[in-house]
Amino acid sequence: MGSVGENQDSAPLWNGVPQLTLSGTAWEIGLSHGRQIPNRIKTCIANYERLFLETAEADWPESVARAKQYLPALEQNEPELVEEMKGIAAGAGVDLGDILALNLRSEISLTNYSDGCTSIVTKTSSGDKTFVAQNWDWVGEAGLSTAFFDIQKPGLPRIRMLGEAGIVAKFGFNDAGVGICMNAIRCGTVNRNALPVHLAMRRVLECRSFDEAYALLSKRGVASCVNFAIADRSGKFATIECTPKGLAPIHPESGALATFHTNHIWSPNVPDGIRDHPSKNSFSRLDRIRELSAGEEPSVAKIRKWLSDEQGTPVSICRSTPPGAKGIERMETLATVIIDLHNSKAEVSLGRPSLSPPVLTLSMDA
Repeated sequence: MGSVGENQDSAPLWNGVPQLTLSGTAWEIGLSHGRQIPNRIKTCIANYERLFLETAEADWPESVARAKQYLPALEQNEPELVEEMKGIAAGAGVDLGDILALNLRSEISLTNYSDGCTSIVTKTSSGDKTFVAQNWDWVGEAGLSTAFFDIQKPGLPRIRMLGEAGIVAKFGFNDAGVGICMNAIRCGTVNRNALPVHLAMRRVLECRSFDEAYALLSKRGVASCVNFAIADRSGKFATIECTPKGLAPIHPESGALATFHTNHIWSPNVPDGIRDHPSKNSFSRLDRIRELSAGEEPSVAKIRKWLSDEQGTPVSICRSTPPGAKGIERMETLATVIIDLHNSKAEVSLGRPSLSPPVLTLSMDA
């Protein structure tokens, strides 16, 4: 692992967060990613070194060793993503194992703990607008390693997203009209031959429709338990509980315009043998987002209002750090992402939305 300060970050900033524009081959995209924000990547490594020790009782060498157990299947099934991660490592001056461990953060730590995200995917009654949105609740220091990405790879859709330095995907959308958000689920079951969570998100963002994304996830599988909120601009959407034993999609109830997710499994069709270990506030947040949106015609402004809700604080939809919290319980709402697929744009704010922070619009026009 390289030390912070050897090379300077060079990407332009928005409110202190780098904005990366990446294009070319997998290697070129990764190399540019690493070269533009080497210090931020090293900060991300330091953050997860601490977090893995707290949540998985694994020091950094052990975390890297656990991540490398997934590498043979990735080299066989996802060589382009491996090549990109090699490029990130080379550009940032760190080892491939370091970047691999970042990209397998869910498989290393979230099989023991889950974050506190609340997501909603919805459309207007006319069916002409579709939204996928969430609050990202995570430990505060992760805010020092976020980045915005604009990725263009020949033959694939252009991607705009909010992510973490050194990690190939997170919350975003593409110019084909596909968007994705994510909720962690605490479950110890893993499949090292399937797609790790964040690599699966990148592959979804390379798809051109909800159906293509669902087929991809069904075929490749997901290495650990997670919920993906996926939609396309045609109005097809679901939250999909992905497990190492198969998928369990949750579609809107009859006559409803939305479906939701927090951090527990609630599909009646979850595969046998999958057991999660959620926090109580996951249930209260799910009930609250359902209550807030019931009978409402969705819009970006309304979704932002729902995601700003602080009923039940500090473990509310808009979350603040509980007094005296330690370890992963220190989490707070770090960002709000609201994707408008009809208009090919996303509104992203950093920090608790209840505080009305500045909003950055990601679009395909820029």
